[in-house]
Amino acid sequence: MELDTPAYTFVPLREKDTALVREWLLRPQVRRWWADDPDEHDYPEGTIREWMKAVRGEDPTDMFVIHLDGTPIGVIQSYRVHDYDDYIAQVGPLEGPAFGLDVFIADPALIGKGHGPALIRDFVRQGFDRYGVDYCVIGPSKSNTAAIRAYEKVGFRYLRDYREDDTIDPPHVLLDIHRADLV
Repeated sequence: MELDTPAYTFVPLREKDTALVREWLLRPQVRRWWADDPDEHDYPEGTIREWMKAVRGEDPTDMFVIHLDGTPIGVIQSYRVHDYDDYIAQVGPLEGPAFGLDVFIADPALIGKGHGPALIRDFVRQGFDRYGVDYCVIGPSKSNTAAIRAYEKVGFRYLRDYREDDTIDPPHVLLDIHRADLV
């Protein structure tokens, strides 16, 4: 399905967005992939606490609410991969400085309509400039085949399998993209 040039914007997450993101995190299609920490016994509150650390500048992750034509539809976070030694230890060495991202669309009616690849493409293009790098990685759960297909439509390519042993679904895949390969 071809989209009528939607306008995606990425607005910094604020503390006043807590109720909205809590509602989103509890939706089944979001919870399936984001409630993945076996030690977080108060989901989604633990996730929100971590996000608010980033909002307050206590964590180097950048948090955004995704807007489609002015309406909030999801969350995307990005970070310099090398700010997280534990993540580098899991995924293995990268070919150079990179930023990483994680994303969800909260409205199930928007899933499967081309919004995922389109908004990720826009965000990655901006991220290359924001972080001053030409390389981006993403590490979805290996079983999240819909997300992997969306990333591939943007131009991400399979790099390797890895494990996130601190999640309930440890097998993951690392995908990467260079600025020149952005579709």
